[in-house]
Amino acid sequence: MPLTFIDIERQKNWRVGVFFLFLLFLYLVIAVVFFAAYLPFSLQSARFWVFSIAAAALIAGIHFWFSAYDMVHTVIQSLNAQPPDPQDDIHTMLKNIMQEIHVVTGKKRPIQCVVIPSFSMNALAAADLKGEAVIGITEGLLSRLTRPQLETVLAHEAHHILSGDCLEATVAASLFGTLSAVIEKSARASRGRSFASPAILMAWGLLKLSYMLNMFISREREYRADAASVRMTRNPVALAEALHQLSRSWRGAGFIGSGFEMLCIVNPHVSALDEAEGLWSDLFSTHPPIRKRMDVLLKMARVSISELDAKADKRKAADNAQKPPEPKYYAMDPQQQWQGPFLMAELSTLPWLTPLSWITTGDQEPVDRAWKQPPINAIFTARLSQKEQSISSFTCPACRQPLVTTAYESTRVYRCNFCAGTLVENDKIPRIIVRTQQPCTARVIALARAVVDENHLKLSKKMLAGGKSSIPLSPCPKCSNPMNRIFYNSVYLIEVDRCGFCGITWFDHDELEMLQCVIKHRMAPEVKGLVDPLRSGIR
Repeated sequence: MPLTFIDIERQKNWRVGVFFLFLLFLYLVIAVVFFAAYLPFSLQSARFWVFSIAAAALIAGIHFWFSAYDMVHTVIQSLNAQPPDPQDDIHTMLKNIMQEIHVVTGKKRPIQCVVIPSFSMNALAAADLKGEAVIGITEGLLSRLTRPQLETVLAHEAHHILSGDCLEATVAASLFGTLSAVIEKSARASRGRSFASPAILMAWGLLKLSYMLNMFISREREYRADAASVRMTRNPVALAEALHQLSRSWRGAGFIGSGFEMLCIVNPHVSALDEAEGLWSDLFSTHPPIRKRMDVLLKMARVSISELDAKADKRKAADNAQKPPEPKYYAMDPQQQWQGPFLMAELSTLPWLTPLSWITTGDQEPVDRAWKQPPINAIFTARLSQKEQSISSFTCPACRQPLVTTAYESTRVYRCNFCAGTLVENDKIPRIIVRTQQPCTARVIALARAVVDENHLKLSKKMLAGGKSSIPLSPCPKCSNPMNRIFYNSVYLIEVDRCGFCGITWFDHDELEMLQCVIKHRMAPEVKGLVDPLRSGIR
């Protein structure tokens, strides 16, 4: 890398102050609404506004400090990033480039470098009020870029840190990314019904206003960082080639959280808005158009984007001629939405993928559970082997994955790490039931009451039908013979799967906890309009 000096721009810390004022305004609105409803003061009262402003300033200050003070550590921990491995040649090259970056910038500020264990291609930079700074690069980008291309990417991210732009983006991400996560979790938990509440609508509106403030800064700072990278490396083509590869690859959507997208060199989520221009895109897009960034860089070297496309297509054709195409998969996420296509390596990084996820390779191909495909099933086996736990010889009847030996109520049981089912030997069930180390939570109690009432109706219908049942039987985790799907007994109506040969019982997720709550609280079915033949047995 050529050794050149970079003119460090004056840090724009006044924008950090703007973020705090915006946060203060947000909490002031919330405080005014709250105090107007619960305090006996009128809106014209000076005491009312003193209370509101003091409460808003206190909460905003606490939020601002704890969000932005140690954000570098939060980013590293969230992405499970690790320092470069000194025993790895590619990681050693990364460390050498970072040392050159420090020399080029006059060693103005120490910058930590970490590797993100993901097959995606992206890089990010973060800085916090503690004074720490970090550049993170994914394993996919590190392994696929040439040394000159990697130099330009690291120089781009280093400029973000040294110019002060990175501190602004990190503070903004730490402040408003938290609010975004709360809204996303609320929507996911209530399946969208939470957005009918006025409080959520107000928070959503304020979040959009914060995006308008933050994203306006984000677009212009990427152009400045590109220019600074060229000044340091004297290689605009290498940076354009790196951006070109990023535009044609998986950038980490689903792995890199939405709260960190402002910190990345390109948006992990592919969006048509990012590639558009105009006032609307400037307000709501996190990054400028990649092709425009490439065009600006290539004009310096008198090269066209079509030449890069042809070069990439030629390289891709050569790779495809050497090996058969790798199958691509589509997977259904927890929100029942199809995602993909993913290569096998990309599937292994999806945190929500389980053995019970639906998988297909195309529109005309059959859809099946993930555990039924041996190549994908190997992903779950690898996940189990990476954790320090005792793997048993039993197999989960739902996920078909090995069960893990663990302790529950101070006795040995076997759990499934994917579906949370539990296998218990029959002679240990009584001791588990009488122990109360595991408290009955409000969620489990409510679930147990609903299940008891539902199973009471199910039992009545089954008796009227002569005891016939069409429920498919699950295989025994020990002997693979079909287990009986029955109630624990005629008094405690919790369904379990019991093997008549091995003397073991399988409890699906929450069934063991529900059984404990039913017995502890002596729950009886409450079905209106029907005579309950089981109630007398409980009394």
